[in-house]
Amino acid sequence: MKKLFRVALAALLLVPAAACTDKETEIGLNLVDSTTLYDGKTHTLYANAAYSLRDDSLATSNYSFGIIGNYTDPLFGKVSSELYTQVAIASGMNTIDFDEVTIDSVVLCLTVDALFPDTASDRVYNFHFKVEQLDEAVMSDTIYYSNRQLPVKPGAVFFDATVNVTPQDSVVYLKMNSSINDVLKYNGTSEEFLEHVKGLKVSILDDASEGMLGISFAATKTCLRAHYHLAVSTGETTWSVYEFLVGTGAAHFTHFSHDYTGTMFDGNDSIDGSQLLYLEPMAGYNARLSFDADLRAFHEAHPLAVVHHAELLMPLAAAAPAEHPEKLVALAVGDSTDVAIDDYIDRYTYSGFDGTYDAVRDLYRIRITQHLQGLLRSGADPGMSVVLDARRSSGQRTVICGPQAATPVKIVLVYTE
Repeated sequence: MKKLFRVALAALLLVPAAACTDKETEIGLNLVDSTTLYDGKTHTLYANAAYSLRDDSLATSNYSFGIIGNYTDPLFGKVSSELYTQVAIASGMNTIDFDEVTIDSVVLCLTVDALFPDTASDRVYNFHFKVEQLDEAVMSDTIYYSNRQLPVKPGAVFFDATVNVTPQDSVVYLKMNSSINDVLKYNGTSEEFLEHVKGLKVSILDDASEGMLGISFAATKTCLRAHYHLAVSTGETTWSVYEFLVGTGAAHFTHFSHDYTGTMFDGNDSIDGSQLLYLEPMAGYNARLSFDADLRAFHEAHPLAVVHHAELLMPLAAAAPAEHPEKLVALAVGDSTDVAIDDYIDRYTYSGFDGTYDAVRDLYRIRITQHLQGLLRSGADPGMSVVLDARRSSGQRTVICGPQAATPVKIVLVYTE
């Protein structure tokens, strides 16, 4: 009898152990915020208004990364970008005494951040670079926008030639002609030098390879390097190198221009987004969304709802280019300008996703938990702008499904009340 009891007890003990071997369902795991624990309900909000809006007020002053070149897309048309930058004396120095030296050569060094559109290892871009002296100084205390240009000094061309650039190149070197030597031979304060030189315009002409060069201005190798020598009183000659600042340490900005001839964007600052939303960099187009109708209805039904987690899900459309932008950013629409949502400000405290592309689900995921909770407190949604994070320094663009598409843009939230 005792033996039979032991066998039965052993069988009972095996039951919970066997039950624990069942695999957990993955339903809802994509909504779980790993930084919180909760047991809530799921709800979905759909946009009642969506459109693509021309970005006509993009500031480009003094960013760490920029882009120059030309690119034509059958959907978006043609875009061009050029760089305007000061030439400043070395950091921490208030004066320059360069009028007695003999300049042997001057090289503009541009650190490569990226190449667009093709980064294949065997791709060669034949970029026709042109470097000109400005006739109007780049001002340190001025905010420049993407539609701003500055005049160049007639005939003051320091470089005009084609250079081969490949994905293996970390720096592009442009050897200036000797006409720049007299410009740099100057004795005065840093402010006087800036006014004397005015600055440089750097562009890639469209008569050779089409493409765009991403530039890291923050890299120490981005500079205007002057090789020179000086005869000293002993009769000896000293040889040295002076690195003038361009980019970081010198005021700079980029100018973008678009030609939408023959495209749906020609003459249209706003494009209906019920089916497709267009995101184009370099002062192209941003997406505008409003979830006001669904948000008001949810708020009325659940006035005490606490949002534990919320994501804006933006599926890629079939018309989207194969290369995807690295990240999208959500901005709250304000009275005079769009501002970063609270979740974006706190994004570095999270891991996993934050506006990045999810290749498994073929969509972008943007965390908007705090932002949505704030909208529910006010009971209305004035709108949200979705932009490309690297819209000042990358040529990558994309197309997102609108609210009436088969796989629509939406907000999925988890809440309790």
